[in-house]
Amino acid sequence: MTFEDYKRACMKAFIELREKIVPNPNTRYKPGGSTGNLANHGLQYRWEGTTFHVYIDENEAPYMVYTNDPWISPRWNGKKNPNEGWWDRASEFLTRRIAQLLHGEIK
Repeated sequence: MTFEDYKRACMKAFIELREKIVPNPNTRYKPGGSTGNLANHGLQYRWEGTTFHVYIDENEAPYMVYTNDPWISPRWNGKKNPNEGWWDRASEFLTRRIAQLLHGEIK
């Protein structure tokens, strides 16, 4: 495996992450739902040497933390946040998918 293979796997997994997970595609573009800003603009990556970093640009999506946490405001009448915990699911997905693409394992 070369570094180029690794980079390709990371980028493929990142694109899949954006399409399938962030934050919840089922709520995207529906009335009262997500605009897609978090997936399309907030979710970012950068390379530092051989390390692949995935993060949320808080200038693009300063509300991200509220999309991940439980809803506690009376405004929601006890409803569950449909996106709750998406960041953990996203991290797990990305790690597993990169390992799959590289035919490796997570240690």
